[in-house]
Amino acid sequence: MDGLLDDAVVERAARRNGDERAIGGLPKIKDILRRNRRDSDPQMEAPDLDFEYNDTDTLPHEIAELYSYSESPEFYQNRVKFLEQLERKFPGSKWPTLPLSQKKADLMTLLDQLEVVNASERMDAARSLLYLAHGNYSIGMKENDLLALSRKNLFLMLECGVFQAIIQLLCLEMDNLERAMEAMHKGNISIIDNMEIRVALSILYLFIENLRKDDPSDTENERKSREEFIKDLSEPIVEDDSLVSVLFVMLLKFCSGNMPHYPIKKILLLIWKIVLTTLGGVEVFADRKKELRVKAGLPAEYENPKSVKAMSLANLAFDPPTTIERKSRDELIIALQEDRNASTPTASGDPSSGVIRPKGNAKGLEFRPKVRILDVEAFVENSRAKFSCFECADMGTNDLAGLPDPIKESIEVLRAHVYTPLSDIQIKEDDQLEGKLVGKPLEDAMLPERVSETENLYKVLLPNLPQYMIALLKVLLAAAPTSKARSDSLNILVDVVPQEIPNSIIESTQLTLDINRHKEIIVKAISAILFLLLKHFKINHIYQFEFMSQHLVFANCIQLILKFFNQNTIQLLQYVTAKNNISTTDFTNCVLRSALEEDSAESSPPDPGYCWRNLFSCINLVRILQKLTKWKHSRTMMLVVFKSAPILKRALKVRHPLMQLYVLKLLKVQAKYLGRNWRRSNMKIISSIYQMVRHRLHDDWAYGNDLDARPWDFQTEEYALRACVDRFNARYYSTDVSAVVQSDDELIKVDMNPVDVNPLSVLGEEVELSDSWKEHYEDWVDREVFFDPPNWDHVLNHL
Repeated sequence: MDGLLDDAVVERAARRNGDERAIGGLPKIKDILRRNRRDSDPQMEAPDLDFEYNDTDTLPHEIAELYSYSESPEFYQNRVKFLEQLERKFPGSKWPTLPLSQKKADLMTLLDQLEVVNASERMDAARSLLYLAHGNYSIGMKENDLLALSRKNLFLMLECGVFQAIIQLLCLEMDNLERAMEAMHKGNISIIDNMEIRVALSILYLFIENLRKDDPSDTENERKSREEFIKDLSEPIVEDDSLVSVLFVMLLKFCSGNMPHYPIKKILLLIWKIVLTTLGGVEVFADRKKELRVKAGLPAEYENPKSVKAMSLANLAFDPPTTIERKSRDELIIALQEDRNASTPTASGDPSSGVIRPKGNAKGLEFRPKVRILDVEAFVENSRAKFSCFECADMGTNDLAGLPDPIKESIEVLRAHVYTPLSDIQIKEDDQLEGKLVGKPLEDAMLPERVSETENLYKVLLPNLPQYMIALLKVLLAAAPTSKARSDSLNILVDVVPQEIPNSIIESTQLTLDINRHKEIIVKAISAILFLLLKHFKINHIYQFEFMSQHLVFANCIQLILKFFNQNTIQLLQYVTAKNNISTTDFTNCVLRSALEEDSAESSPPDPGYCWRNLFSCINLVRILQKLTKWKHSRTMMLVVFKSAPILKRALKVRHPLMQLYVLKLLKVQAKYLGRNWRRSNMKIISSIYQMVRHRLHDDWAYGNDLDARPWDFQTEEYALRACVDRFNARYYSTDVSAVVQSDDELIKVDMNPVDVNPLSVLGEEVELSDSWKEHYEDWVDREVFFDPPNWDHVLNHL
């Protein structure tokens, strides 16, 4: 392009012609060409990202992200409040040197102060407990010492009942209508309007984040206390509502505008960490899936799990090919002949001399292809029809009479790669149970017992799960980097805006960075919540997963994720590598600043080249999108209709293998609908899909031959799935949802009891008529019967 439009040539021509507008317009032309070249040039990708996907970031980073930079002055205030009350209780003493009995006595004093009527005294006690939960930070401490002391303090506070007391304080402050009315009339809400709720949420977050993992330094009593603490997180705290249910209710109140002063970031972070602690993360997924597959009579693993290759897939998809070592035709013939001479017959006597076995560094697929049982059945039926074989009604796939030997060998290959997912077994068992319950009332049905942490969470969320999903997506939309400020959007900055307006450029710059960081943390928390819930619900039962995924689709989650990634290449790479952090203002550096200044080498770690939370969010969102569209033709067509191919293609330039793997999966499912021209111009992407994404034998994903893609069946497919999910919910959770499953526009009542079709019993049933109907009965008879008599001749002629 530079050769076609040489800047010097254009400038000389413009001056020669006296056209100053051409000179003035030249930078715009250059900018347009440079921008287009960035979006299409394969050399514009970022370097490979050495990012290891995990459940969370390191503990200091997770604690630092709990606070906004506007809250940093409160760290000193918390310390002052604690030291004042400790001086009153034990003059001249320090917390680390106090004996255990005096520490417990001080904690009990603070707990008593939490129950006083005076709000200021309650706040002072809560601030003191927050300072203790952080480990009694002071100038000169080391980070490891601070974390160790924080963990010891939390175990002691847990033993004294501080966790339950803080939950009661949260329930008290969240229903403070006076504070809510003040915030709504005030208009400009700042961090001063939600101080009590922020302190309570921070203490609860520190409990969960510090104690959700084992530590080698824990004693036996502390390990038992930690296990009991994790179990108690699922227990009801207010009537039948658990802590996570209370937090979701707070989320609904915030999104509805009833409580606009709620600190939404802390609420979302706490929901995420509770779900992660009670249900488990990446390591629990695989173990739980193996356990359920073995229980269902399936192999624990289809193949040995492999981690995603460390190499970047962008090299395969975009980079020009490097120099390949080539061999002459004679060398290849000699090598093949040596392989034939070296090979020997197998133990079964089958000759293997004609098979070329890869050896050494021979390339091959990194996975084992899969086949669905439906694909095997369809192949057998098509083969019978093609070769005019005899067929009868009860013929199965095992009867291969009349088929040629090559077809039989193909069927054996397909059977060797059949993979039965756990969801198929769950659907089959549910269909069998439904057949047994036909004609029987639900009260007399013997349903299998379902007991697990995921089951308990699903029961808690089920009555209002559609509203929860809509609320999460609303907040995600407000925090997305591509969203523009609108008057009707949610104000998600209530826990980041300071009480006083910044007066200097430095303060304004810090506030801008804090707002961007605040939005990134919200996106991180929401993406993690949605991904964890989808993953655990799918393992627990497929219909739980489908219920949640359908409501996400109905709430435009697919469009929202595509909107999130609908950035040009530079913007997307800038988001992944964003540096909206001020290291000296992060919590650990802020409270231990002097100690870090003495050792400046440790305070400035090398830049990894990416932002952990942003890359974590991008990977989660891509995986959520892939889960919502997998094996759903109607949702795949939504990807095509919303023109997601160029958006996903730009996302491939983020050079991390895990993210690119799921982007390639999304491109694979819609490749057949994108047309021949798209496939011809993106052959490197097609090659990357062939090499990196698992193959489905007999899957013509790269061609236009899709027998299942019938547009008129797309809506029917969603309706049929919805009916199955509603019956599942009514069967198992009718007492929780009163046999009513709420949708977006209507209430669908699912009644499994048999219908009375006997006219004598139906007509003989006593019906209680309302007083209003009795009062207007004569008017109805005059209007409907006597005023407009029926035309019996017309009725008889049309029988």
